Amino acid sequence: MKVLFIGNSHTFVHYVPLRVMEYARKKNRKIEAVMLTHPGMGLDWHLEQSQTYFNILYGDYDAIVLQHNAHPFPGKRSLLNSGKKIIDLIPKKTKVYLYMTWSEKNNPKGQKKMSEAYEELARQTGAAICPVGKIWWEVKRVHPEEELYFEDGEHTSILGASLSAVVIGKTLLGRKCEAENCYEEAKELEKFRQDPRMIDLVMNEGKLEMK
Repeated sequence: MKVLFIGNSHTFVHYVPLRVMEYARKKNRKIEAVMLTHPGMGLDWHLEQSQTYFNILYGDYDAIVLQHNAHPFPGKRSLLNSGKKIIDLIPKKTKVYLYMTWSEKNNPKGQKKMSEAYEELARQTGAAICPVGKIWWEVKRVHPEEELYFEDGEHTSILGASLSAVVIGKTLLGRKCEAENCYEEAKELEKFRQDPRMIDLVMNEGKLEMK
């Protein structure tokens, strides 16, 4: 399965697409991932980039995973507007998946607004949802001792990225997403180590940077 991921730092931090590939490998399935991401940018920004059009129209993908701005979440109207425009470009043979993100650590009530927006876009377009945000908060409720967030309270820890990858991987492979099972598989995937030459998000003297 050839999959294109379009998003921002909530896709590239700890390389969620790479972890999706590893999750599939452990299930004896093959996912070939391609990643188009840029820090802080949403689907509206991607609609202005030439590589977006080239990949969508000529990449011959089996699936495309879309992820919009998350922190702050710009609201339902923003997601619907840019989401529908980008989905209209995607060939009919390519399955569309929406990567539902999580609200900030200090804003648990914000998840409802975010989830409802993704669900509305799915209803209007027929896209499938990777319910990461919903599973995220269910796991936090049952396992408060686990840290899913990075130091900034917005991005993912390695476990958080692994949980995101498990939910996306299960959805792509047509498997049911249940919080406890996703958590257990994320704990295993947390052990996966990417090539040390890859740059990733770090906190340096209180500031976020890629290193």
